[in-house]
Amino acid sequence: MERRGFVIMSALAGTGAALAAAVAARRSALREDLDWETVDKPGRLVEVDGYRVHIVEAGSGPAIVLVHGFGGHTVSWRRPMPLLARDHRVIAVDLKGFGYSERRADIGLSHGDQARMLRGLLDALGIERAVFVGHSMGGAVVQRFAAMYPERASALVLAASVAGDERYRRAAPSGAVLRPLLPVLAGVAARRLFAMSFYDRSHATPELFEEYLRPARIRGSMDGLLRMMRDTAGDGAIDHARISQPVLLLYGTDDRVVPVGVGQRLRERLPQARLVTVDRAAHLLVDERAEDCERAIRDFLRETGVEHATPVATG
Repeated sequence: MERRGFVIMSALAGTGAALAAAVAARRSALREDLDWETVDKPGRLVEVDGYRVHIVEAGSGPAIVLVHGFGGHTVSWRRPMPLLARDHRVIAVDLKGFGYSERRADIGLSHGDQARMLRGLLDALGIERAVFVGHSMGGAVVQRFAAMYPERASALVLAASVAGDERYRRAAPSGAVLRPLLPVLAGVAARRLFAMSFYDRSHATPELFEEYLRPARIRGSMDGLLRMMRDTAGDGAIDHARISQPVLLLYGTDDRVVPVGVGQRLRERLPQARLVTVDRAAHLLVDERAEDCERAIRDFLRETGVEHATPVATG
């Protein structure tokens, strides 16, 4: 009797724990309760091949384009952007389907599609060539852009960048299976990854988290996320042999999301690349250690002669 009672109580306790976890997950689920057309946007919209891209701009001079990572948007560059804009024209862009860029069901969201959008954005802004800075997944997009359009990129900075070969080797998940779970999975993953992305967890404030998460509340975001996973699975390998520009690999020594070893792999593929590490920095090093990142980028541009070699078209 005591044994049976123990088993029943254990089962009830397990059920209660499962229910508590389910309730917590439900509370963490992303709710798409904002309309893209009416949501307040921090920057402006630029039409690229009929698609409206959200950008934030600052400064004047040689152009630097900032490309965020998965789950990020222009807010990722809130701290390094004003530093770089002291003598550069800096453009932070929201990738298609991310941030405050347009939500549409009829667009491709592969990394190749994102690279084509970036080329169109340069054309729309009258920029001939630019330095591209890509963070995390944005690093893969920037690598692909440089391989597809080498004449448009004068240099690359890959900050906490993925290697760029993760997506095309994986089969896309079934939408019918995954779509109902996405709001919960995305909400839980967002909270965990956000906390992991700072070396000093005091930077991971609830206010900053909400600012990061806000664009994911725009209707159509979860469908876009699923479509991006499907489309990116069809991307071919990046042709690293076509990337001849100077490359800076910038990694945090305490990054548990994309560790320094990934940068070492990229240095093998890009023999011209230089690897710089930032101590006491995790995945969001461009935010947490903005001054160190800006200094590394400026040193890199100066030492490679790129600082004054990024002409801006006049019209």
